[in-house]
Amino acid sequence: MPSSYPHLAYMHSSQPIVLSLWDASQMFEYATSRYTAILAALEKSQVPRTLTFRRQFVRYLVWEAEKFVFPLINICATSNVSPCLPEYLNDVIKMLTEWQVGLLDDDRLFEKFQSSDFEISGDLMVRYRVVTSFEYCWWKDRFDLMPFQMPERLALDELKDMCMAHMVQLPAAYMMIPDGRKNKGGSDPLLTNLRVLRDDLEELGTHLQSLIVKKTVEGRIALQAMAHLEGLVNNLQDIIAASQRLLDSDMMEEDD
Repeated sequence: MPSSYPHLAYMHSSQPIVLSLWDASQMFEYATSRYTAILAALEKSQVPRTLTFRRQFVRYLVWEAEKFVFPLINICATSNVSPCLPEYLNDVIKMLTEWQVGLLDDDRLFEKFQSSDFEISGDLMVRYRVVTSFEYCWWKDRFDLMPFQMPERLALDELKDMCMAHMVQLPAAYMMIPDGRKNKGGSDPLLTNLRVLRDDLEELGTHLQSLIVKKTVEGRIALQAMAHLEGLVNNLQDIIAASQRLLDSDMMEEDD
């Protein structure tokens, strides 16, 4: 039965939804890491693949797309913006689309996801940004034994917050990624994205300048410490040389 609440992307009288391509790309990366974590957990799980397990798994799998992917694609589409999905996420969305239009049933979707040709070996944090803590990480529980309790809606701001909380858990190299922010909407999606790109580049430049200044100060302090240490070493060498000369003089007097 269709919902009586249309998606915000189709409410022409509503406030414009601001989602830059930068925001969307980060959130698609977040969704990709979630599906990667789900697949990794499924491969390790020893729980029997009963009918209930498969049905419930598919239900959660669809919920993931409905909350973390499809709304973003809809927003981009209604803004005449073409998003670029990560390769694995693109494959998962293809599976779910085939399920939506009846080309796959629950069992075939489960088997196709479980046997997907996707390499998840190595460090998943480095390769696919998989972290230890996710919001709504149903795959870590016996979801097949519990009722479905996921929220029916997730606000866009909540999605952005979860994405930022996810990025914070990544290695330090990702800390240079500019944070997502709320930007004023406009009628031209291209201008909106250009403004966001400009703001992010300015912020990145500020971060780089601050980092360069910090490293310059640290380098100057290190040079001063090395110069001081070099002076102490030179003094020690002078003392050793003087002691050696004194010893040589004493030995010569004894020989005489």
